[in-house]
Amino acid sequence: MTLTDQVKQLIEEKGLTQTQVAKECGFSSGALSSFFKGSYKGDNEKLEASLQSWYDAQTKQTATFVSAPDFVETPTATKIFADCDFLKMFGKMGVVYGASGVGKTQAARQYTKANNNVWMITARPSICTINEVLYEMALELGISDAPKRAGKLSRILKSKLSGTKGLMIIDEADHLPLKVLEELRILQEDSEVGFMLIGNDKVYTQMQGGFNQRHQFARLWSRNAKRQSVQQNSKKDIDAVAQAWGLELSDTKLMNALYSIGQGAGSLRALTNYLQLAGLTAKARNEPITLPLILSAQKQMG
Repeated sequence: MTLTDQVKQLIEEKGLTQTQVAKECGFSSGALSSFFKGSYKGDNEKLEASLQSWYDAQTKQTATFVSAPDFVETPTATKIFADCDFLKMFGKMGVVYGASGVGKTQAARQYTKANNNVWMITARPSICTINEVLYEMALELGISDAPKRAGKLSRILKSKLSGTKGLMIIDEADHLPLKVLEELRILQEDSEVGFMLIGNDKVYTQMQGGFNQRHQFARLWSRNAKRQSVQQNSKKDIDAVAQAWGLELSDTKLMNALYSIGQGAGSLRALTNYLQLAGLTAKARNEPITLPLILSAQKQMG
């Protein structure tokens, strides 16, 4: 089997795209496509060497490392999906808030992948002003030549979003001050698409005006059509994760340990990390993941 055949087979098995492979190899997708067809006019040896290196790294990863399931639809994720559906369908604004590491972001990413006209941006200390947030939204919508002025950006976004029946998700929204939240509220109302804000408890308290619903926050709070609090994961969430990793739900000792690990604030992410490390050891030993391996991984990772 030629290198081209091997790479094509791996692309099919892993559900990759030629564009992804080309980017990881440092070439354009057009160059890779031409190489596969035998019509590449550039440095074939250089491209082939890069492709061989990529292929070797991929096969090594498959043989050595254990990846977490792409996505586990936990009951918590299902609730977030339902909120997304509601906001998208009726063009409303809502908030999902709570502890870190409970699956909010992963659920939002999966919803974005699985549905048309759903966009997701992530706020951060460097992206928390009106200009920066609107510009990030413009890039997510595919507006590559977006202006930098807030007023013009807002008008372009309103035009782009209107009539799409879409949903704009803003993760890490606890970074956003009142002025930005107000801008998003107005944009949401004008464009009549759904907006979902995701973050920690701070985003919720900010939207309601701190601990008292102050007048300046009243318009923002009154538009909040959905409020979902996720402070910790349920046992059913842990069951779904365990099942996705091929663990036996009937193993009471194992499951009680997983419940203990995974039900704290932010612990679902930690549990996944432990399972990955335990899976790595299990694969090296050619044995299934066991409780001792999970506890050993927990100890190693602190």
